[in-house]
This record gives sequence, structure tokens and C-alpha cells, in this order.
Amino acid sequence: MSRFPTGPTGRVEVDEVDAGGEDGAARRRLVLERTFRAPIADVWASLTEPERFARWYGPMEGEPGPGRTITVTMAPEDEIVALPVTIIECDPPISFVVDLGDPARPWRISVVLGEADGITTMTFVQTLSDEVDTTEVGPGWEFYADRMTAALEGGEMPDWDGDSYQDTLGPHYS
Repeated sequence: MSRFPTGPTGRVEVDEVDAGGEDGAARRRLVLERTFRAPIADVWASLTEPERFARWYGPMEGEPGPGRTITVTMAPEDEIVALPVTIIECDPPISFVVDLGDPARPWRISVVLGEADGITTMTFVQTLSDEVDTTEVGPGWEFYADRMTAALEGGEMPDWDGDSYQDTLGPHYS
């Protein structure tokens, strides 16, 4: 029996009114929090170094840095697609903000790391547009977070279909 999915570690937060949004519309965020039995430098490397990143997510091409655009490929997907990632902010080894995907309608993602006693906590936040289906995106990011955990621990990688991420975690994000 697989140990995946680990269970929901995220939530959808909604601001009452986003003053910067269109017509005072509410703003939604997907927030996942994970802890890793690893120093912050190891977790940072898994998120930013091409060889380490490829172990759990897929290939990363280009020279990372604020204001630069790199390409990442979600290798475990059925349809492998390379996506542009524009690096908005980067404060190693603590945080970064990126825009992922179509430059006209990117997904804004931020990651913040903190370490205490050799345990690193990662807070992952995706700002959600109205057309993003949280019942699909939430389980998807849980899958990749489980893959990152497996890579850091040297364990078996989860399987999207075999471990039933959508069926198991989709209702949590509805």
C-alpha cells in the first residue's frame, strides 16, 4: 500500500474584498504548508537547482535570477509541456515569487521557507483567478509536494493515477 497521498496540507483562503482587484472582487489563494526533515539549504536546492528540481518536478532550463525567464517541464504529466517561468523576486534561501505559464494569464506563485531545529517549513501560495478549478489544482500541487518530499527523503515517488490524488483530495479543495 502506498503512503501517498499524504493527505491535504492546503487550504483555499478568500479575502473579503481585494482593494486591488477588479470591481472589488474577492481574491482567492491556494496555500499549502509542508515540513521537511532537511535543512533550509537542501529544500532551497530542491526548488532552485536544475539537477535537484528535475528529480521531483522535471527539467529546468535557463539561467535563474530575478527578472529572467526560465523553462520548466512537468515531467510526470501525461502530456509533457514546457512552461515559461518568470522570476519576479528571489531572496535565497528564504523566498521567491514567480509567474508560471502563459505570460498573458500566468499563475502567480510564491514560496517562503523557514527553518527551526533542522526542520524546514515551506509555505506555497498560488493566487487563484476565477477560472482556476481548485478541485484539480489543489490535488495537483499536493502531488508535486509529495514528490518533492520523496526526492528529499530518497523514497518512492507517488503516482498520480495509482495513488488516486484527484479522488482522494479533490473534495477537500471544493
